[in-house]
Amino acid sequence: MDKRFNYKIESFCFLAAVLLFVSGCRKVDNPANMPEVVTTKSGVEMVVIPAGWFQMGSDKGQADETPVHKVWISSFMMDKYEVPQEEFRKHQISDPSHFKNPKNPLNQMNWSDAAMYCNDRSYSEGLEECYDEKTWKCNFQANGYRLPTEAEWEYACRAGTQTEYSFGNNQNLLGKYAWYEANSSRKTNLVGQKKPNPWGLYDMHGNVSEWCNDWYSPDYYKNSTERDPNGPAKGKERVIRGGSWKSAAQSCRSAYRASDPSINDTCLSSDTIGFRCVRNVPAKYDSKSEEQNMKNENKSEEQARRQNDRDRMKTGFLFDNIFLEHKTTPDHPETPQRLAAIIDNLKEKKLYSELEHIPVIPVEIKYLLKVHTQEYIEHVKQVCQNDEGCLDSSDTPVSEKSYEAALMAAGAVTSAIDAVMEGTVRNAFCAVRPPGHHAEKDRAMGFCIFNNVAVGARYIQDKYNLPKILIVDWDVHHGNGSQHSFFYDPNVLYFSVHQYPFYPGSGEESEKGAGEGLNFTINAPLPAGSTDADYMEVFENKLKPAALSFSPDFVLISAGFDTHKNDLLGGMRMTEQGFTQITGVVKDIARKCCESRLVSVLEGGYHLQSLAGSVEAHIRVLME
Repeated sequence: MDKRFNYKIESFCFLAAVLLFVSGCRKVDNPANMPEVVTTKSGVEMVVIPAGWFQMGSDKGQADETPVHKVWISSFMMDKYEVPQEEFRKHQISDPSHFKNPKNPLNQMNWSDAAMYCNDRSYSEGLEECYDEKTWKCNFQANGYRLPTEAEWEYACRAGTQTEYSFGNNQNLLGKYAWYEANSSRKTNLVGQKKPNPWGLYDMHGNVSEWCNDWYSPDYYKNSTERDPNGPAKGKERVIRGGSWKSAAQSCRSAYRASDPSINDTCLSSDTIGFRCVRNVPAKYDSKSEEQNMKNENKSEEQARRQNDRDRMKTGFLFDNIFLEHKTTPDHPETPQRLAAIIDNLKEKKLYSELEHIPVIPVEIKYLLKVHTQEYIEHVKQVCQNDEGCLDSSDTPVSEKSYEAALMAAGAVTSAIDAVMEGTVRNAFCAVRPPGHHAEKDRAMGFCIFNNVAVGARYIQDKYNLPKILIVDWDVHHGNGSQHSFFYDPNVLYFSVHQYPFYPGSGEESEKGAGEGLNFTINAPLPAGSTDADYMEVFENKLKPAALSFSPDFVLISAGFDTHKNDLLGGMRMTEQGFTQITGVVKDIARKCCESRLVSVLEGGYHLQSLAGSVEAHIRVLME
């Protein structure tokens, strides 16, 4: 079954953008922080798409969506809705739609009729027609209406996003934005009934797929021009974009491409295909758009300057003597000597003085409460102050100073985040005890009292209004507490690679989050005996694509070094070189996505010499 036929069974749709005003248009009320919507002389609502760069294509989809390539799109206007049947009839053109309703989108449209409508609409408004109706060649310099290029279509559909859909990567949310095979009742539906994309365009991911101006070629991306590409010079079929009422969710992605013959016989046309129009921004307004473009270019230059400045900053190091006052039972693997071994080794290797030492401030209770219950915090305080021996389970012994140490451990993370955000350091490592990733909202377990990294994630979101957090957890044990903290949250991508089956019993690959957080939890369980090469395969092939697609605003690491081959508790075969390699992957993600904003937090690691060497390897990469 060829791709064109597949597409008719499961098509795809688009989203777009808006910003300024245009000649002969009347302004419409516009919500705050949304691009401006305007109404044309003929009564059609359009949005003005700002010029800019975007990454076109996908390396996780079909072969014809590659290679992903950087494209510049000049400012243009796009219809807010797919062209409805009542608008088509205004121009005395026979309505070919299979599913009749004045407010339904046109369907069963062939390409030439769509182009003819563009000309008729241009003529009715006194604009220059774009199409020569003998050759159907498009004059892109004309000021009338035309079909979008597929680059314009994808740019508008993405609306500044780089995820699989304009609303993220969770295809379970598609029903809120699109009519597709799961909810369409096998027909088109009224336009504008679903949620719009971030730029205010409706039905970009469904209802009917949409004609583009371009001829289709599966290899065109390899030769595409960088600025305003408009497709191959010739071809047999035209590009169609945007999933239809017949489409499966996979075919409703922003990057999905397909094609269909541009036949003139309506009877042979597909009832899944419609269209929407675009036009160039008139010159008198384009200067405003260019002014905005200059601001965007200046912003990009400013970001590059900040990145260069950050590259010259030191790596932060956070430690406090209170961490040594958290006393565990004799022969317990989580001992104060762990931190002493790390610091002694850094001093011996002359690295300690090269780090920027950041004072630790205890975490504010209001941030602790974003992860843990008030009752649990009070319980921890009481048990520690009364020196009752263990907290909730025998594997989490505490002493009189443990509550204070736990507040400072979470505080080290928030202090490190402040230092990174304020530009004091480029990134930071927190040498803390007790560790945190097993701690649940109302229970201690696995040596952990407060979930340091989870508190840090909520701190970033609350204080700095950076919503998208990536947590990379490479401890030998699965971080059950961290996973549970964000299981329903699409703004935190939790990625864990760990030994499985093993303590605490969670972390199967099938645990992917739930609700809006579905697919924002990624577990990569590995068997005992896994090596540096096994870890790098996971980081390159699972973490990196997911993280770059998610594009976090900040990266946190739950850095457990108990995957080392000498560790007392784990069964893995990692070496110091392995920690160098995986740290490099995560650091590269942070550099590409969020100006290198990264904080690493110590979790496990119980063979003192191997722990010290592994932390050294990790910190050396952070310092590079």
